Amino acid sequence: MELKNWSDLMTKKLLSFRDFLRTGTLGPVSPFLKMIDIASVLGPPDGWITEHAETIPVYWTFGKLEISFAEEAPHQMNWFQIEEAGYLEGDFEILTDRLVLSLDGFRGDTKPSEFLAAGLWTPEEAAVFYAAVSDDILLNICAGPIQIHFRVDTDFIEDGDAKEYLAGSAVPQLVRDIDSHATLDSIYSYSQPAFEEIPGAFNWNLLSGRDYLTVAR
Repeated sequence: MELKNWSDLMTKKLLSFRDFLRTGTLGPVSPFLKMIDIASVLGPPDGWITEHAETIPVYWTFGKLEISFAEEAPHQMNWFQIEEAGYLEGDFEILTDRLVLSLDGFRGDTKPSEFLAAGLWTPEEAAVFYAAVSDDILLNICAGPIQIHFRVDTDFIEDGDAKEYLAGSAVPQLVRDIDSHATLDSIYSYSQPAFEEIPGAFNWNLLSGRDYLTVAR
């Protein structure tokens, strides 16, 4: 949801996207909160996903802000995410009827290397994971509690075989290719340090933030 006019801004709490990326906390929303806490600070959600709920809905949605809670009481938060982050644009993004996000110069088409070069974390704090799944390439930046997911347009691969491309390409070239074709997908915040999305599920490749940035430039 985009900011329509300044009156929208005046009635909401203004949050910093940069601060969120740096700390994993989105204003009053922290991954250490419980369901009752979120209900208090954000009010009722726009909707719920109830597909796997056994008792009460434990996946709440507030526009692009989505929150997962544990099934067991007191329903501790598992994580929260900004979904559809690839559509972020302009100066502000309204998240809920109470929160508006100042994008601080970031957009949905901000590249992984641009996040790594933005001074959000030291190069040693960030890790970059990439892997091929079928004809797709996944890329995640993990830094502290934050995990940034990118989708990669693989149309640049002539035969469309992402696995063969990764296996047969030199790291500097594939990093530059991936970086230039990456778009934001979603951004997660956890109560513990973030790591690869599904450990052991894919043949993840790992680069430090410093090494990725060095070869991407």
